This record gives sequence, structure tokens and C-alpha cells, in this order.
Amino acid sequence: MQKRACLEKKLTALAPAVIALSGGTDSSTLLALAAGLDIRIAAVSIDTGLNPAGETERAGALARHYGIQHEILSLPVLEDPDIRHNTGQRCYICKRAMMEALRAWASAHGFSTVMDGTHADDHPEERPGMRALQELSINSPFAECGIGRAGILELAEEMNLGTIPSSSCLATRFPEGVKLRPEAIERVRMAEALLRPYATGRLRIRYRGDLAIIEVEPGEAEKIAGFTEDVKALGFREITITERKR
Repeated sequence: MQKRACLEKKLTALAPAVIALSGGTDSSTLLALAAGLDIRIAAVSIDTGLNPAGETERAGALARHYGIQHEILSLPVLEDPDIRHNTGQRCYICKRAMMEALRAWASAHGFSTVMDGTHADDHPEERPGMRALQELSINSPFAECGIGRAGILELAEEMNLGTIPSSSCLATRFPEGVKLRPEAIERVRMAEALLRPYATGRLRIRYRGDLAIIEVEPGEAEKIAGFTEDVKALGFREITITERKR
């Protein structure tokens, strides 16, 4: 309760604010909390061309549910050569471009602050894009109130939001240095969308050319194995299924 009070106080102090709404559990929980306060907020999602299937649609549905203004900004990040060629700077450059677009939209529409769902368990060494948040003064209320992933899940349950299996930018499915081609990205997106109804937790399709490495939660490989031919039909010749270590 003390941490929730911290969040509510911080959200109120930061308003009027724009929430970077990906459609995942973290940003969705932040939006739901803000929607219950008497503050002016808007939600903005970024379509980079690297979003998992259904992500921006889910964000829009949530914003409509709470009666919150929602905008989707198109940002063709693959036009940047460092992103397109999947260099070690990809994540930082992409996150900075996204946050700059959010900041510009917020300023143009009378919002003083931009917030995101980064939390206390996120670490800069694992998430290079966090440097861009600091550089652009993006507020992360969960992190600022010391709330990690478990705390967010508790809040989501309190508000009957349910939980959304963790996801991430589709560029993470490709090895560093492998060029991000739209057709390959779409193949991965379609494969994950095909398998998502049958995977209860984390799901990733690791792209290795003609090989797709399907990563699922422990105990789910046998169930997913029944759909390998459907994945092959998307253009993969070989399929390997691995279970994530607990």
C-alpha cells in the first residue's frame, strides 16, 4: 500500500503527462493507475515496424476502456542504418528515437511529462535503451518508487487487469549484426502470433535464417511440437524447440 501511495503521489505531481503505452503489463498497469486519479493524461504508442502482433491494438483497447486519449505514432526505425544492420547501438538508438517522438508529441499537445513502465528490476547493463530515458528526462514511476516486476503484477491483479506474457521488440529475435529485413521480421511476427494461443508464458522465435528456434516455458515443448509444420509453412525449413530455464 505504501508503494501504491508513492505511485499515486508521483503520478499526480507529474501530470499533465503522456504515458508510453506498449500494451504490455507494465505500461498497462501504469495507465490503469493513472486513469483512477483526477489528472490529465494521454497514452501514446509507437509503431516501429518491430512490434509483436497485436501489441498496439491491445494498447488502444485498454485506453478506450479507461476513456483515455490514445495516439499511435508511426516511426520507421529501419530507415536508420544502425538499427537496420542490428548493431550494438540498435536498442539505444531506437529507444532514443521513440522517446524523442513522444516528447515532441507531448509538447505539441500541452503535456509537460512523459512516463514509461520501466521498473526497479530493469538494469541498464541489460537494457541499453535505459540510457536514452535518462538523457531525455523520461520519468519511470515504478522504478522511482522502488517497484519491481512482482509489485507490478500484484497491482495488475488488484485492478483485474490480468497479466500479459512478457514480450519485446522483434529485433531481439535476431543475432547482433544480422540485417533486419522486413520479410524476416514479418515471418517471426506471424510465427509468434500462430503459437501464442498455445503458449502460456514467455514465447520467442529466434531467427536463424531457415532455422527457427522456438523458446517456450518449461513443460511446454511437447505441446508446441504439434504446430511445427504450421511454423514451417511460414518459410522456415528447420524447427528447434527449447524450454527456458527456470
